[in-house]
Amino acid sequence: MQNKILLEERIANNNQNHICSEIIKNYRIEQDIKIDDFAFAHVVYGINDKPVLFHINFSNKAEDSTKNKFNIHLQNLNQKSFSELLYLVTYYEFFKEDEANLSLLKDNNSTGAVASYLESTNGKLLYHYQVEQLYSSITNSTVEEAITFRKGINLKRPSAFEKAKAMLLPSGESLFDVLTKYRFRDFTLYPKIKEAIALYNYLNQ
Repeated sequence: MQNKILLEERIANNNQNHICSEIIKNYRIEQDIKIDDFAFAHVVYGINDKPVLFHINFSNKAEDSTKNKFNIHLQNLNQKSFSELLYLVTYYEFFKEDEANLSLLKDNNSTGAVASYLESTNGKLLYHYQVEQLYSSITNSTVEEAITFRKGINLKRPSAFEKAKAMLLPSGESLFDVLTKYRFRDFTLYPKIKEAIALYNYLNQ
């Protein structure tokens, strides 16, 4: 790991003495998370002149159930690949439910018109923007319309699914078929680009 030390801890949200306490506080404020909403913050960070945060997840559990820590997953990735680091920092919290999902990086079954939209995630529909791009490519819609559609899909609104069934790609597949085939979960997420950039720079400078 290029001699870079990454630390991983579960920190009480009311701990004001930890080296990451100010970063955690600012993150809560940015995300409109109240201090009483969660008891703990699970953080992965490194230290240059000051701590640099790569992953944060709030929880009320005192014990962390992750069997394989962030460093172990990181050692199995190409640390010069931004897309792989982005996947790790975005989806690390879900490894607690299914640590095997790291294999998504090595399993690309997408073909044809869909492949280019899913190239950065090895053939899986993982991020909000991928749904929005697919929708826009079929409908020539505005960004706002694509976001509204994506929100409807993530909220499992029947009207959004019916709309997706009526939208056809050049391959003849409907957008609903694509969602069903390539979406890993019942929802997509914003990729944690800021954290991934920080991790990439930390590991590769």
